[in-house]
Amino acid sequence: MKTDKELSLLIEYSRQYYIRGWMPATAGNLSFRGETEDLIRITASGRDKGRLSDLDFLDYSLSSRSALDSHSNLRPSAETIIHSTLYQLDSGIGAILHVHTLSSCVLDFGLSRDNPKLDVSIPNLEILKAFGDFREEPDHSFLSVYNFGNVESIAEVMRVAYSQNPPQVPFFLIQNHGITVWGKDVESANKHLEAVDFVLKVMERRKNL
Repeated sequence: MKTDKELSLLIEYSRQYYIRGWMPATAGNLSFRGETEDLIRITASGRDKGRLSDLDFLDYSLSSRSALDSHSNLRPSAETIIHSTLYQLDSGIGAILHVHTLSSCVLDFGLSRDNPKLDVSIPNLEILKAFGDFREEPDHSFLSVYNFGNVESIAEVMRVAYSQNPPQVPFFLIQNHGITVWGKDVESANKHLEAVDFVLKVMERRKNL
């Protein structure tokens, strides 16, 4: 089954992310769309991302915003609201990866509660072809959101921004927190994540020159 393949891939990638330091101390969360439009499978709260198994994922309904594993001791992560909002905004999203790369936590765009979002220009880099843009002079930006203590506030800022202006690239950044990346399936989301990590490293390096 397709969902079995996606789950196996996600477990494999999660171990790579843990080794790279992208998901330390149980940080981050990963998901993919299930057999129906309404169903996703997402990592449960507090799971060690270096040792995930299929028992560390739970089924979650987008329409009811609730876990379907009623007899399980697993709890959805607080950031499940970010995943569910993105899936509902775009039916073409098949997988979402939220990780804490170092560059995504270092880059600071001066956001605050009173100024909670900013469109940040992306430099013209060859790696942008990973997003499907093969133009010689691409002109893209990504959304950066203030790291509210209440994750629902982060999701709402992102939802309003993307409802008004659909994202140019498949990711957004939560300042001092991490990045959320997506794709049509787990494999494409992973490709996008590697490209995003490279883009942010370049931006960090140029900012420090």
